[in-house]
Amino acid sequence: MQHSTFNRLVLAVQVKVKIIRAGLCVIAMTVAIPASADNPAISMFTPAGGQRGTEIDVSIAGARIDDVRQLHSYTPGISVLGLTAENGNRVKAKLAIAEDCPIGLHALRLVTETGISNLRLFGVSALPQIEETEPNNRFDAPQVLSMNSTVNGVVKTEDVDYYAINLSAGQRVNVELEGLRLGTEFFDPFVAILDTNRFELAASDDAPLVQQDCVCTYTAKEDGTYVIEVRESSFGGNDRCQYRLHVGSFPRPVSILPSGGRPGETIQATVVDISGETWQQEIQLPETPGDYEFVAERNGQWAPSANKLRVIDLPNYMETADDAQREALVAVDLPAAFNGVIETPGDTDWFKFRAKKDQQLEFVVYGRRVLRSPIDSWLEIHKVGGGRLAANDDANGPDSSQPFKIPEDGEYLVSIRDQLSEGSPQHTYRIEVSPPRPELTLSIDELQRYVSQNMEVPQGSRMAVLLRAGRKNFGGDLELLFENLPAGIHVSTPKMAANESYIPFMLEANPDAPISSELVHLGARLNSENTDIIGQLDQRTLLVRGQNNRDMWGFNSDRLAVAITKQLPFQIELIQPQIPIVRNGALNYQVRVQRAPEYKETIYLQTLYNPSGLRASGSIKLEGDATEALIPVTANGNAALGNFPITILARAKGTNSTVWTASNFVNLEVADSFFNFKFGKTVIETGARGSVVVGLEAKRPAEGIAEFELVGLPAGVTSPQAKVTYQEGQSQLEFPIDVAPDARVGQFKMLVIKATITRDGGTIEQNQGTGEIQIAQPLPATTAVAVNPSNTGEPAAKPLSRLDQLRQAKAAGGGE
Repeated sequence: MQHSTFNRLVLAVQVKVKIIRAGLCVIAMTVAIPASADNPAISMFTPAGGQRGTEIDVSIAGARIDDVRQLHSYTPGISVLGLTAENGNRVKAKLAIAEDCPIGLHALRLVTETGISNLRLFGVSALPQIEETEPNNRFDAPQVLSMNSTVNGVVKTEDVDYYAINLSAGQRVNVELEGLRLGTEFFDPFVAILDTNRFELAASDDAPLVQQDCVCTYTAKEDGTYVIEVRESSFGGNDRCQYRLHVGSFPRPVSILPSGGRPGETIQATVVDISGETWQQEIQLPETPGDYEFVAERNGQWAPSANKLRVIDLPNYMETADDAQREALVAVDLPAAFNGVIETPGDTDWFKFRAKKDQQLEFVVYGRRVLRSPIDSWLEIHKVGGGRLAANDDANGPDSSQPFKIPEDGEYLVSIRDQLSEGSPQHTYRIEVSPPRPELTLSIDELQRYVSQNMEVPQGSRMAVLLRAGRKNFGGDLELLFENLPAGIHVSTPKMAANESYIPFMLEANPDAPISSELVHLGARLNSENTDIIGQLDQRTLLVRGQNNRDMWGFNSDRLAVAITKQLPFQIELIQPQIPIVRNGALNYQVRVQRAPEYKETIYLQTLYNPSGLRASGSIKLEGDATEALIPVTANGNAALGNFPITILARAKGTNSTVWTASNFVNLEVADSFFNFKFGKTVIETGARGSVVVGLEAKRPAEGIAEFELVGLPAGVTSPQAKVTYQEGQSQLEFPIDVAPDARVGQFKMLVIKATITRDGGTIEQNQGTGEIQIAQPLPATTAVAVNPSNTGEPAAKPLSRLDQLRQAKAAGGGE
């Protein structure tokens, strides 16, 4: 597909895709370095940025980068004049920054013969660059700056950097610092403007407009020298806490109204500067919907960073000055975008609209998320003349979002305020109201947590990742779209069916494919003649993590870094299963490995993914010269039925780090179970013989020899015939059992029937439980009572006492 065709498809429908400045800059520079270093990494750039329209020497620190070949830039305007690897940990680059290079942060990656590095950001500004000169940590001996310059510096441990500027009375200076946004370290910077008596005149710590970075302004009351202080907010820092300090009279908008417009539209915007100055400016919006980065220019000077605007096909409506008089508001038709600012503390803005009964609408607020406004929005929907119908605080992250179904025809009100009752000229907002729109985004699962996934495809081999599609407000099959694949790469990926949210995405390189790399446009389109919905990759690269691994700063891209790398000393093959796996069943993936004769490293195997309801072992490895392995797989009783493309990933040590490759695809059939079993409770005594009876239902023909085995018998219980062969029409299974006299007494819920169906292609296994057996002690034997024959049934005489016995003896002897 040609680039223009891809772009036309993108414009065909408005989808929820984060827009990055269009363009691609890939620069190749081959260097004659014989070494090989897999898994390259970039630590930082020094300096961290440059001025557009200049050439600059940049030192790139990292690891395993001595076989560097290319430098990728995700945005246009930066080209490479030279790349020289000094050693495995440092590369020198000579960069040319174009006059029209976009101002802001540019994502760069190094490419070596064996891989693609992580992503790092490089800053571009319109101001001349100055390097920090140490020592500048004394207030009385600051480094002197000229107005309208950018300083590249570092805050080391307990470091405080001071810079001096001269201002005339009435002269304004704006200061903006990029620290956290450079993405090299979790850096919380602090900036202050001081007078010569060290009194703080202006300061900034965490400004919402610039994430956790700093922006402030000061207008001099008298001629003199003023000092700018830069430090870490808690006096921390290290060698990686880089910053770019922009100092000058450049514009620094803090709000723009309206905060967006339609694709291709020119809006007449009111721009509010950090100094409080306001002006009108025409802004030409791009043709592509999404989030647009607008860099303000005034009187030939440019802002150091962009303000973001929304681009979507909705008409704009602005807040009215008398909106507190709700009856005087003019109702508008939907869909619409309401724009305004909570200018004073405690203010509430109101808008009126018309709607029809049962109309389904979405009210979405943009404040902190895109506009970087300090507003903590609270949204309410009211019926005109009635009460509140719905409200929301921050369902969509820090901003409000409220789906709402109109109860009846009529006019309604929507209001917005700051939850903390704050307000300022910076508290801008935009409320987009429309019916639910179809949205499609693609993402790629990480193989290593917090590391965005590249695709490094060895010559003559494959690599695969798991591609996910986020559909919203539509359904259907998806067709994948690719642009700018490296020469010699083939895509081996099926379409994504309507009932699937993820698929394995595989690339395969020819054995003679040239070693190269590209940033590949990756998208998907609804496979329908009547609707053309298209979405693109939205890949998040996490650069700075906070406490509990919170995403503090990162970069989103619509392109995937793909490289053809050197051939690996091993390849893997997955053998096509000839039988299905069934619910409550098991199966083994059979993997074969081809090794170079001298390659003896351990190879670790894992599945790329498991279809729903399946589980595979993740701890299989082949050590030494082993070339075959079995990966056990099980399916639960609710496993998804169907056919699934399966691939196995292999990782092993390359030259001095881990390399990855993938097997071929095989088709795995997941089928329903063949039998249902009904277990009763078996009660038997120790030392006895009995049987376990299980009800049997054949759900469909086995098409092979079916056998049933009783497993899970407790200790002391055996079966002389634990296997029986299935006979057609059979409705129950009976397994004889013997219980040893010393078997443990108790209740055991552990009986399982293992069914196997033997076919020419292999053995299908189904396991189902659990049956119960109760082992009891025999009842004690009953003792018989002997009967006295002389017993006449008359009551027994009372026994004589010893005195009576003596009296009877005396009487019988006649006495004495």
